[in-house]
Amino acid sequence: MKKNTFLFILLATFFIAFSQEDTIHSTGIYSLDDCKKMALENNVMLKNADLEVQAAEQTKKAAFTKYFPTVSAMGAGFTSNNNFVDVDVSDVDISVEFDNPRINQILQALYSQFGQYLPNVDVNMQMIDKGLVGSITAIQPIFAGGRIVNGNKLAQVGVEAAQYQSSIKQNEILLKTEKSYWQVILLQEKMKTVNMLNIMLDTLYRDVSSYYEAGFITQNDVLKVKLKQNELSSNKLKLENGIKLAKMALCQQIGVPFDENIELTETVDASDDPNNFHTDHHAVLGNRNEAKLLNLNVQAETLKKNMVIGTCLPSVGVGAGLLYNNIMGKDKGNAVLFGTVSVPITAWWEGAHNVKKQQIKQQIAENTQQEVNELLLLQMQQAWDEVEAAYRQIAITEEAIRQSEENVRLSNDYYHAGLNSLSELLEAQTLLQQSHNQYSDATIEYKIKLTYYIQMVQ
Repeated sequence: MKKNTFLFILLATFFIAFSQEDTIHSTGIYSLDDCKKMALENNVMLKNADLEVQAAEQTKKAAFTKYFPTVSAMGAGFTSNNNFVDVDVSDVDISVEFDNPRINQILQALYSQFGQYLPNVDVNMQMIDKGLVGSITAIQPIFAGGRIVNGNKLAQVGVEAAQYQSSIKQNEILLKTEKSYWQVILLQEKMKTVNMLNIMLDTLYRDVSSYYEAGFITQNDVLKVKLKQNELSSNKLKLENGIKLAKMALCQQIGVPFDENIELTETVDASDDPNNFHTDHHAVLGNRNEAKLLNLNVQAETLKKNMVIGTCLPSVGVGAGLLYNNIMGKDKGNAVLFGTVSVPITAWWEGAHNVKKQQIKQQIAENTQQEVNELLLLQMQQAWDEVEAAYRQIAITEEAIRQSEENVRLSNDYYHAGLNSLSELLEAQTLLQQSHNQYSDATIEYKIKLTYYIQMVQ
């Protein structure tokens, strides 16, 4: 019973979590984390970067096969219109001698007495006009000038480089997704400001209309408010179009069909102190993917130099083979063991120049690494300065909102008391709108710059 109860609770929890996630996505409600996750899952460039990693891994596996013997098989058959061997026995002078002189004397005496009675021998021998040959050989490299070892190390460097490039591409996609997400939020916040100002103008329009009907003001003041309302309506239309385009860009970024009614859960609120994220840039320089790629570039050039040196060194291998032939009308096989030594004598001259050339490329890679590392430190410092500036700008805009709100309150009171003109009240309301927009701009800018900085130092 306990096992069944636990299993039921586990399944129910999974079902509820899955249903909630499905409900959120089916209703078009997305958090920033949802968008980042979907962007990583659906982005074509990141998929291609992952495929590059897989391709590099296959290259590494291919290089590893060089450690094993090279096995090859060969087979051939032939036929000829003439025999390869064509010999007349009568044309051959045959001399037979034995080690025992006594036997040679007896044979010579017999030939002298009876040789005239022996018949003439005239035989023509022809053979080998067709045949079959075949072989299977396996050669195990013993020493190849370090080219196999260095080739495998170079393949591993290629895998790591592809992985770092994929991580860089992933950060770019995440940052771009966050920019697209906050762009929608920013425009929606500005729409909220427009709606707030629109309510204020509607109230003001009713007031000035009453004053005009009572004869306290001229129609010119009513027209000023109406013109301001028309201007606000035009701005609202532009914002609606901007929000639509921003949502389209976000949907394309996260790989979902465009839906104008999607809702985003994040809001523009007070931001964390950036000092909580600051770190020693020199300490984290080595953790940056760009710095790791530079280091791999130096390693790669060093390995390439070693491989060039290897082309100037002897190659040693051992092998075994099975040989087969049927040339004389009879199957015949042989098993052989052999060793090979290859010394590239004429390649030393050319190889010396190639080694020097590769040493120069290695030095170039080291110089580039030093320069780019300095630029990466400068980039991190610049990013941090921008984070601090953006954070201070938030405080400035917050103070501007407080001042503009107070200005609107006083201007409204003064206008209704007859101490201010309508133009001054409308100007105060415009300044309030600008201060709210500046606060939204500053907050979104800070969030994006902080994300960019955190990506650098993590």
